[in-house]
Parts: sequence; C-alpha cells; structure tokens
Amino acid sequence: MEQKINDLFTKWDEENFSGVISISNNGKTLYEKVAGYRNRGERLPNQPDTAFGIASGTKLFTAAAICQLIDQGKLTLGSKIHNILTLDLGNINKDVTILHLLTHSSGIADYLDFDDKEIETNFFDTHPVNNWISNEYYLPLFNQRPKAFELGEKMDYSNSNFILLGLVIEKISGMCYREHIKQNILIPLGMTRTGFHVTNNLPANTAIGYTWDKKAEEYVGNYFRLPVVGAADGGLYTTAHDMAIFWQGIFTEKLFSANMQKQFLLPRTFFEDIEGHMGLGVFVSEKNGQTIYWHDGGDSGVVFCTAYFPASGNVMTILLNVGVRLLDFQDDLMALLVTI
Repeated sequence: MEQKINDLFTKWDEENFSGVISISNNGKTLYEKVAGYRNRGERLPNQPDTAFGIASGTKLFTAAAICQLIDQGKLTLGSKIHNILTLDLGNINKDVTILHLLTHSSGIADYLDFDDKEIETNFFDTHPVNNWISNEYYLPLFNQRPKAFELGEKMDYSNSNFILLGLVIEKISGMCYREHIKQNILIPLGMTRTGFHVTNNLPANTAIGYTWDKKAEEYVGNYFRLPVVGAADGGLYTTAHDMAIFWQGIFTEKLFSANMQKQFLLPRTFFEDIEGHMGLGVFVSEKNGQTIYWHDGGDSGVVFCTAYFPASGNVMTILLNVGVRLLDFQDDLMALLVTI
C-alpha cells in the first residue's frame, strides 16, 4: 500500500504540501505522511496528532447531531423549518424541510455565492471576522435572497442550508450549537483533540491555516479570511485520529440507532459535481463497484477530505493547512483504496 500511495503522491507533485495524510483501520495506522509547519513563524512542524481546520467537513457533525434529534423523536425529516424557528426567515420557502436542508435540495441561496467580484473581495471588510460568533449572524446574509432553484428540483450545494440546521439544533436543544456538538458527539466518542477554536487563540499543536499573499509574496495566517469561530457549516478543528473515531461512532451505532444509520447513509439527491449522491449530509460515491462515504472541505488556508470504506473498514483523512488543489489526488487515492 505504502509504495502505491507514494506513487500517487509523486504524481500529484504538490511542492506546497503541508499537513497529514492518514489511512487507518480500527485504530491501526496503515499509512501516514506528515510534512510542513503548523506554525511557520516559529518553525513548529506538523505532527500526526496536529489538529487542523476542516471547513465544510463540519457539516458531517451537524448532520449527525440532526440525526440524533430525529432518533430521539424530537424531529422528523419532514419537519418544516418555518414550524420550528421563530426567526425572520424572509424569502425562504415555507415548505422547506429538514430533508431538503440535509440534501442541499432546498433552493436556498448560498451566502457565499457572489454576483459581484468586488463584493466577494471585500466580504470580510464589510463583515469583519470578529462578528461571526453565532449561527444567527449568518441569517441576514441569505434570508432575503431570491431562491436559487425550485424546492426539491435538484441538489446544489449551499452553506446556508447547514446554518439553518444549526439554528434548528439550538432551538430544539436549548443549547449553543457548538456546546451541543461537544456534549452530544465529541465527549461521548472521546474526540479529545476536536473542537471549535477561536482562530487567533489556537490551543497547542493546532495548525494555523496559511494563504498566499500576492502583494507580500509570502504565506500569511488566515486570521482575517475566516470567521473567528466556527458555525454549523464549517470551522471545526480535528485530527486524523479523531476523524477515525467519528466514523467508527457512525458505524458502531454509538451516535444513533441502526435504522438512523441507514437513513443517514442512504443515497438520495444526485450531486453532479462528485458524480455521486447526497445522503443526509454525507457524500455517497461508488468506485470500482464499491461504496464510499465521504466529505471534504476547503477555505482560506484549509483543505480537508475524509472517507470511510465499508468493504474494508479503512478510513482516509487528509488535513492540510496550506491552500492547494487536492481534488485529483483525493479521487485517485479513493480509487486506489477500494482495491486494497
């Protein structure tokens, strides 16, 4: 396995690789590659147990929390968000359900989609990163936008869907979203190196994300390019080891029942971008006749992908703290791992 993966890495030819690539099975590490620095200024190297931001990988945790609430009888997939939330939902279709949000089929515009390049460039100037504290802060960024498509017409990825799911979690649980994830997923599973950290006050052995500054011609920390703390659509920090624990929690029914697990993993809306389907917040793909459950994430100085291979029980996790193009490498690696 090691030589085959190393050959893929050589083919990828990414000179700015900085992070961790891990393949494991039931707690045993099968392959591991670590390079780069978690802190460039102090020349602190990345380590196998370094925690990295995972951007949209956070959606797996939001989806799992929603599935727990469904399993407990506090929600259904058919529950309409207008019947749950008392906030101003503006132009959001009154028939949007939990299922629509989990499968990105709601037609709700993504708050990160911009028609104007200037607005995109100056986004965090007009919305300073220190204001992004709560899920509710995000709501005015999309609740008045026109629909992107008709309800249920198709699947089109939108971060806004998961902000709404975070608000639903808070409404039903009576807890802050981040605390709910901690109490109901991280602590029960023993994911001790995972959490929502403030970007300018990261704990020890946690990687700063770096993005290329064209003017300065050097890598700089991503502090001013990300919300100061994560929300329901992104911003969690974790390690390769903890991601393996998370997948084990899904497949050993530690997070929810066997029936809920089936619902979580069931392929639903087709997602053209990955030539696969959406489960309940998880991507479902097939390679060489084998099913893969996975999710990825990317933001300024953050690149992430994790996958579970049910035929073998292998877990793949890639955590990077420098923005590089990962797609071809992760696809090639997943295609290889279904043959092992």
